[in-house]
Amino acid sequence: MRIVAGTKKGLRLKTLEGANTRPTKDMVKEALFSSLGFMEGKSFLDLFAGSGAIGLEAKSRGATRVVMAEHHPQAIKIIKENIALTGFKLELYEDDYRRVIPRLKEPFDFIFLDPPYRFDKQEELMRDLMPLVHKKSVVIWEVEAKRELLDSYGDLHQYKQRRYGITKLVYYQKED
Repeated sequence: MRIVAGTKKGLRLKTLEGANTRPTKDMVKEALFSSLGFMEGKSFLDLFAGSGAIGLEAKSRGATRVVMAEHHPQAIKIIKENIALTGFKLELYEDDYRRVIPRLKEPFDFIFLDPPYRFDKQEELMRDLMPLVHKKSVVIWEVEAKRELLDSYGDLHQYKQRRYGITKLVYYQKED
């Protein structure tokens, strides 16, 4: 696993051993960031950070503010090692997403969600995220390709989805 583009392009990152996490493949990461466009001056939330690779990719590509949240101790250890490898300054919350969201006070331009595939609280999560979403925010779910998400969660409406093998990216934004 590596950083695909930006100031740390090519830097190899650490990942957790075993089947407890599924790092986002480089091909999916590249497609994700190509679809989002420029990161310069943008804010990025990686709510289920895993190894931290997505948040670090956003920072490498110029995101001004990057916030990551993770609650598994082994994953937090890997995230901290990867942050040290990059030398980036960013915010890391070592807690469950339900306790992190209320502590975040400003909306984000991009919110990336990659919860465990067995996660079943999509509606609750999207409702809780609403204070962190502004008119042009993009919320992206990484899910198992065979999993279907709703077309809308409150004010957030699905506008695109792309499949990459066993993975699917689903994009949401507020309707004008």
